[in-house]
Amino acid sequence: MNNRLEDKMADMYNYQPLPLPLSITCKEEYINNIPPHLNINGGEKLYTKNGTLICNDYQRIVVGDYGAYIEFDSPATQLYVEKGQEYRLEERYNHIKYIWLTIPDGSNIKIYHQRHTVAYADYKVGKYYVSVYEVI
Repeated sequence: MNNRLEDKMADMYNYQPLPLPLSITCKEEYINNIPPHLNINGGEKLYTKNGTLICNDYQRIVVGDYGAYIEFDSPATQLYVEKGQEYRLEERYNHIKYIWLTIPDGSNIKIYHQRHTVAYADYKVGKYYVSVYEVI
């Protein structure tokens, strides 16, 4: 499965909480399509698809209205703010939910550093998140 369902829901609902029946259906779909090498309750090292170490372990996989994301405490490599996303660091944008980070290894990986909670998933402030589809 690719991220088409996640993208479709984001386009339709603009990251607002989904209606309960739809939320349940989407979450079941995300859970059923977590790659088999990942453990929903946490696990060991994660790498980008180009082989760069992301973290040495992860705590859990969070399944929300807009996908399944791996939660970890600290990166094992230097992360950089995605080009064009530097504004997220400015004080006037402190309300933005996350900082968009990446690893410049050609993988185009998107790593979220959570700044605020959201209503559509159990993301924790200060944790890092990456899609289950972007890691090996």
